[in-house]
Amino acid sequence: MILPLSDEVTAVNTPGEIGDRVVALMPERHLYGPVLARPNPARYTFLTHYDRVTEPDMVETLLRYGVDTGPYRANVILPTGLGPITREERYWLCSPRPDEPLPPLTMLLEVVAACLEAPAAPDPRD
Repeated sequence: MILPLSDEVTAVNTPGEIGDRVVALMPERHLYGPVLARPNPARYTFLTHYDRVTEPDMVETLLRYGVDTGPYRANVILPTGLGPITREERYWLCSPRPDEPLPPLTMLLEVVAACLEAPAAPDPRD
């Protein structure tokens, strides 16, 4: 199943480690919304409401950390099954909910930016 990105819906793609931080910080910021995960390589896709063009300086900073935003990614592949193993090799980390609006792109990017500045959590295996 394909979700075309548009003037209304866009996506923010992050490496797994940054995505983990964003997911953990979203409730504190009162942001909720659908998040797709892909295990190999670990990447998260946050679906957002497109509310304005991202500043070029912010885009440049995000790209240095492996984070990108739509709409130049024309589509998002959605999982057609449930659970962490699907034909599309992605799954819903946070499923979409009826009547729950998508978080605004600008607000999600503020959370992402905060996560770029935060130190990485220590690896429990060390």
